[in-house]
Amino acid sequence: MKILLCNPKNTQGTKHSRKGMYVPLGILSIATCLKKRFGDEVEITVVDEDVDDHFPQELGDYNLVGLYSTTFNYKQAARYAYFAKEQGCTTVLGGPHPSILYDNILRHKSCFDYVLRFETEFSFVALVEHLMEKSLANLLDIPGLAFKDADGKIHASKTIPELNLADLPIISRDFVRFDRYVENYRSVYSDSEDVVPGSVYSSKGCSWRDKTGGCVFCARLEEGVRFRPIPQIWEEIALLKDRYGVNTIWDIADDNLNNKEWFIEFVESRPDSCRDMRFFIYSRVNCIKPWVIDYFHKLGVDEVFLGVESGDNRLLKGSFKGQTRESALRALRILQDGGVRFYPSFVLGLPGENVESMENTLSMCREIREMGGLSRMSATILKPIPGSAAYDMVLEKTRFGKDLAISDDVDLVFLEKYWIESMTGTTYYAVEEYRDKINVLMGGLQVFGSSSKESS
Repeated sequence: MKILLCNPKNTQGTKHSRKGMYVPLGILSIATCLKKRFGDEVEITVVDEDVDDHFPQELGDYNLVGLYSTTFNYKQAARYAYFAKEQGCTTVLGGPHPSILYDNILRHKSCFDYVLRFETEFSFVALVEHLMEKSLANLLDIPGLAFKDADGKIHASKTIPELNLADLPIISRDFVRFDRYVENYRSVYSDSEDVVPGSVYSSKGCSWRDKTGGCVFCARLEEGVRFRPIPQIWEEIALLKDRYGVNTIWDIADDNLNNKEWFIEFVESRPDSCRDMRFFIYSRVNCIKPWVIDYFHKLGVDEVFLGVESGDNRLLKGSFKGQTRESALRALRILQDGGVRFYPSFVLGLPGENVESMENTLSMCREIREMGGLSRMSATILKPIPGSAAYDMVLEKTRFGKDLAISDDVDLVFLEKYWIESMTGTTYYAVEEYRDKINVLMGGLQVFGSSSKESS
């Protein structure tokens, strides 16, 4: 069986931070699992339009086309699926957007034969087994699967995938041109000619989201915090170093510092072969305590990304962020005093945003700029992405909610402006103005970022 897996390009004018600089781990994990299960029985092609702007025109030789969809690239995924169907391919859609809106998608689009929700590695393998007639199991026994039958009735499995991360193989990067991601990274970071970046995830999930429902803008979908085995993570990092020359790792996990014991064990388990590896990591500000600095230095952490979001305590409380302006500044000072660079991000347009709250955020950005230790900073505008509390607020509290509830194709450009008009005490023009003021404040520093967090 010939399988094409594609990450379509974004079509809504939004560039996610570090897009095209790191391989698509989700798609490559599926490809790796398929290859491990079927070996030479499958031929897999991966097209990542973050680096390759050439979706294949001749699809007649492919039996199956799998498309990864966020809300940002859904329109492009649907266009490719119609194109694939015209040439006789079976089509599968996965990713965060269909994980939430699968029912609307199957009602409105005839181009998708199957939709896979949430973490799809083993479900994708099970579906291919069915298509290759290697399994006689009922389709609805495949966790996360949804489809429409010949009579137009939508069926969806009652179970969702529950992955033990230890069961997943180390992700192969051999399906893509790794050097293209390195080239993209170096083209953006002008002082990075010696950097060879790679990415891994050491865990999935967010304890804050599990406990409280999460920040108002967060659209990550993983349930529970699950960690990969520490020896396997270091094995993967060593492989990236040996095969591709990687010397800097971006760990895309959100919540490692929340588990102090795990993080210490991870640092202390670092093999000698990886002693010179550098790291870029995420953290909540409340997890930055004095104890972490020594471990950051032991691990080789060059930069920490912190979601500060706002300099206004009223907005932080109303957005369920679980932190304050003061706790964020305290965390930044701990990093600065410890000699660790930081990258704070801000989201403008939180519920109840007004000129006073944006002035508070701008003044905080000025304070951070003068503090020292700042690597980069970004200010973006909240986008109510499906799966987020903000999206649910639009559904439940606005006149547009009824129309949005039955839609499969969400116009984020419109929705971003509609959110500001409906959920804040300011104008979209004013929010843009303050976003630009914060980004201009950075001077010669690089400014990146996306306005919302979506599962990868």
